[in-house]
Amino acid sequence: MRNILSLVLLISIFSCKNSEKENNQNQKETELTQQEKNLESKTTELEVSEQVLALNAEVKNNVIHCENEKFSIKVDNLKNGDLRYTSWDKPRSTSNKPDLVLYDGKVEQQGTSGGYHYVFKSGEWKYIIENNLIGETKESMGVFLKLLKDGEQKGYSKMNDLTIKKNYDLKTYTNKELIGNWSTPHYAVRKVTFFENGTFLFENGDGDGENLKGKFELNDKSVSLNFDSGLKKVLKIGRGKENTSFTLIGEGENFVKKWKK
Repeated sequence: MRNILSLVLLISIFSCKNSEKENNQNQKETELTQQEKNLESKTTELEVSEQVLALNAEVKNNVIHCENEKFSIKVDNLKNGDLRYTSWDKPRSTSNKPDLVLYDGKVEQQGTSGGYHYVFKSGEWKYIIENNLIGETKESMGVFLKLLKDGEQKGYSKMNDLTIKKNYDLKTYTNKELIGNWSTPHYAVRKVTFFENGTFLFENGDGDGENLKGKFELNDKSVSLNFDSGLKKVLKIGRGKENTSFTLIGEGENFVKKWKK
């Protein structure tokens, strides 16, 4: 009887040791599996980070950055001259890998000052970002996303414009920026020419051929037009969009002078 009890005790001890050994082995395998998953996750994060950095490295400057409740979207000018559309599905942010990247975009100017449409194609789909600068109502102005499939509109929504507005204005302006020919960016062209002797010539653009003359005074960021007839206009001078032109704005006037490097 004593021998039987001893045998049972030995078997019990051996069984406990095997069970403990098996538990330790299972725990080690679980820890190893978790380490492998962590390593795979870190590797994936690193690959995504590298892809995002590569996409960002292509960018020369951002044109449009907008979002709605479904998407975050960027339109960028690239260093190689291409125009790119990049989109993220919410709640993913622009620091994540994008869900859609389209290249070879086209810019369509709407009239002479009505804004720009940025058009991208992907198979039967067309993605259009509208930047409407003017409109009949406030609601019709701003940034919009239009989705077309085989020419049929599938979606149209106003976006929240997140684009960082660049200030191209100079601290002060001199006759160097003012002297030359200016014209209105509309179909009814009005012109004003500034001369180095401090005089100007104003063309109404109404077809009667009458040109008005006078003297001008430049004061930092404003220009006073003192007509020989006694009329006086004060226009604000500034740098135009995308650093490519100068503008004279005020009293119902909007003149543009192309800027050459």
